[in-house]
Amino acid sequence: MTMKNEQDLFSSTVYTGEECRILYLDTETTGVDTETAHICEIAFLLSTYNGFIRDTQKDVIIQELILPPEPVPPEASAIHHITNGMLVGKPSLGDFSEKISEIVSEADYISAHNVPFDLTILKRELPGVFGKIEEEMKLDSLRLARHIWPSIPSHSLQALRYRFDLDADLAGDAHRAMFDTELVRSLIEYILRMDLVTPDSWTDLVKYTQSALEIKIFSFGKYRGKLVEDISAQDKDYIKWLLRQKWIPADYPDLYHTLLDSTSGKGKKP
Repeated sequence: MTMKNEQDLFSSTVYTGEECRILYLDTETTGVDTETAHICEIAFLLSTYNGFIRDTQKDVIIQELILPPEPVPPEASAIHHITNGMLVGKPSLGDFSEKISEIVSEADYISAHNVPFDLTILKRELPGVFGKIEEEMKLDSLRLARHIWPSIPSHSLQALRYRFDLDADLAGDAHRAMFDTELVRSLIEYILRMDLVTPDSWTDLVKYTQSALEIKIFSFGKYRGKLVEDISAQDKDYIKWLLRQKWIPADYPDLYHTLLDSTSGKGKKP
């Protein structure tokens, strides 16, 4: 796979290959804590591709409001505009487990903007359906955007929507599950159509997305908000200490690889 402006022998827009099914999904929830939040709306959009060319006649859609086991707090409603009144009489998520299981079983890859958020909640609420999703199936459009545009101010789905006019052919409201699901698909197809990456296959694209990102700023600790590059030069003992902590590669794998590079060890622990 090559990046934009590198010579390549093919374009992703004309590449054809084996049929592949991508399940785009989004959830709206009662909160942002993946350990306690419950789902109040789901959207699943299964798209079929020949190589990277989508067959527009084969889309399969599930879109449902869900009655969560606890009320939707006003802070959550302020984001997705789903109110408790809208959910009166709606079925529980479990009522759709068989239907969801069927569409998940048909997917080769699962895609969302910040995949871990949605899948963590779905796995907790439907463990029988999402408990066995392999890492190599996850196509995270957020990580993809961070790889391709590392310097833009925001990689949120809505910011990308307006930056690249991703909603030109879409109808609906921001932060509603199906609209955001279609935005994810629009984002990935835009990246492929513009040849910002030219992968050999969907598998190649997933591997690229899951490769290490360069982390610019510390998000925790005594240097929170400081540039990693500056601290690597100013406090090498702290960097070496971080690299000895088992929780760094487990919880912050991208930072771990960035710190390894900053020590000039090129992947070797100091």
